[in-house]
Amino acid sequence: MILAAAALAASLPAHALDVRDLPIAKAPETCPHEGPGFVRFTPGGPCTRISGRVRAEAGTPVPARPGAGLDGAARGVVSGSGRVAIDTRTQTEYGPARAYIRLGTGH
Repeated sequence: MILAAAALAASLPAHALDVRDLPIAKAPETCPHEGPGFVRFTPGGPCTRISGRVRAEAGTPVPARPGAGLDGAARGVVSGSGRVAIDTRTQTEYGPARAYIRLGTGH
């Protein structure tokens, strides 16, 4: 069965992908009236800003601090946190509308 499928695939004509035939994506349009970092991904669509941060820490505590084992030997401490925020703004017939969400972990 597998050999038959391979033979059938080998008998079909091969078509090469030409990069010139692919659609060209346009760069997002900036929205300076909303503030720094806002862009419009679709023409006439809402202005969106995506921001966030990542924090990571690693170290070895002294034996008297938390993280030390019962034998008094220091153990490595690793921690991390992150946050992402999405702010979307648009004008409606009733005035400006805004959607904001922020997700985070850790400290």
